[in-house]
Amino acid sequence: MEARAIYELLAEKIGDGALGFTEGTGDPVADVAPASIVDACTFLRDDERCDFDMMMCLSGIDWDGYDENGKGKSVSILGYTDLGEPETTERASDGDFGVAYDLYSHRLKHKFTLRVRVTREVASVPTVSGVWETANWHEREAWDLLGIRFAGHPDLRRMLLDESWVGHPLRKDYQMPSEWDAVRLSGRDYAKNPFPPIAPPETPTPPAGDKPAEG
Repeated sequence: MEARAIYELLAEKIGDGALGFTEGTGDPVADVAPASIVDACTFLRDDERCDFDMMMCLSGIDWDGYDENGKGKSVSILGYTDLGEPETTERASDGDFGVAYDLYSHRLKHKFTLRVRVTREVASVPTVSGVWETANWHEREAWDLLGIRFAGHPDLRRMLLDESWVGHPLRKDYQMPSEWDAVRLSGRDYAKNPFPPIAPPETPTPPAGDKPAEG
């Protein structure tokens, strides 16, 4: 089934919770109100015309760095300079957060993408781990790296970073620490080759008697 037809079925089911359908250069995307995401996912899984038995991927989004028309501002994630100093910025982050859900039906061989959007101040979306178990770890990763909470998640904790890590490194306003666990991270020239230069091999001297006769 075509993505637009699937969206029309979904919109009939969740009403005002269906916010729009976008077709462009990438995959088609159906925008859904956060409060309707569980109902939307349950319908797409259970309705035999859709039969989305698999959530392939759940991705957190930091929309900071895009203007109101969705055009990128070329805002990159901050990291470290070549000298190991944390990169800093005075830019205030005010963009929304979002979550994209990429679905697949093994029986019907079609795909569909849902998307929700929440303000930076809220940064919370209902969990869909009760619809597809695989969402459990995907949501934990989005919480760990972007700080998006998933209300009702049975075990929302970090899965890549230590529980004592401060902040969420994939947020576009996150600044890396200069010290972690009493280990200094700054002042190290990471661009410098730590190994001494390798001397070029010496040209071997040919054994005596190998020189061709003259005259």
